Amino acid sequence: MQGNKSGVVKLATDFITILVENTAQQPGHLAEHGFAALLNVGGRKLLFDTGAGQALIPNAKAMGIDLTSVSAVALSHGHYDHTGGLKDFLRLHHNPVTVYAHPDLFSHRFSISENDPPRYSGIDWTKGQLEQVGAVFDLTATPTDLGSGLFLTGQIPRTVPYEHISDRFQVKTAAGWKKDEILDDQALVIETKTGLVVISGCAHAGLINTLSYAQELSDNKKIAAFFGGTHLIGATDERIKSTIEALAEFDLRLIGAGHCTGFEASALLFGALRGLYRPIPVGSVFELE
Repeated sequence: MQGNKSGVVKLATDFITILVENTAQQPGHLAEHGFAALLNVGGRKLLFDTGAGQALIPNAKAMGIDLTSVSAVALSHGHYDHTGGLKDFLRLHHNPVTVYAHPDLFSHRFSISENDPPRYSGIDWTKGQLEQVGAVFDLTATPTDLGSGLFLTGQIPRTVPYEHISDRFQVKTAAGWKKDEILDDQALVIETKTGLVVISGCAHAGLINTLSYAQELSDNKKIAAFFGGTHLIGATDERIKSTIEALAEFDLRLIGAGHCTGFEASALLFGALRGLYRPIPVGSVFELE
């Protein structure tokens, strides 16, 4: 994998385009706190996440991308910054669109901090409201084969002790507040000639847990690249250090970390990984070998 001055990494014919991310570098591209990536693989187009809702469609138009040609949507988890553009995306289509997600997608989830009132952080619509505008949900917690060498991990086992969920994530239930373990967090995996490419919305399950499980599901194939959020924002120095040490065991060729990675973790990843690390601003294109 080689980068050029525009930040585009050249591999081959299939490719990933970053449509929504926290950063943008080109005129006409909008940045927002969220993530969405368009995959062109095996002659089909699949959207992974939809951002927070303001940037997906304008960015696609600015890049000359026809979102009506996208055959399906896969959602990494049910937070607003990954599902916010879903309804507007569905409205573009005249036919039903399959939406792959975990059954916990519609959990009534909040972010709670000590000095502020609870902030709703879940998806903005009910299942029925989205079905009315064309969504056909495929909700499963288990791995899902999407064809064309793509699969969803489904619910990711939590085995790494330092990759834990913050207590600020809570679900409101009839019995009161309950910690949200964000069990619906899943990744999308592409099988290429040079290894697996793993894409994550936030990696709430943990970056190392995510990579390990993707490898387990594919008979321990080599992981060539990772793209997406790592949710290392606010992580301790010890956790970031442990993550960097664990990443070395995977022998990745490229790590495109963004969205919820955070400035400090991004700086440390860049410093430790040097030529392997890439930012992923809106408009970044990564071709797949």
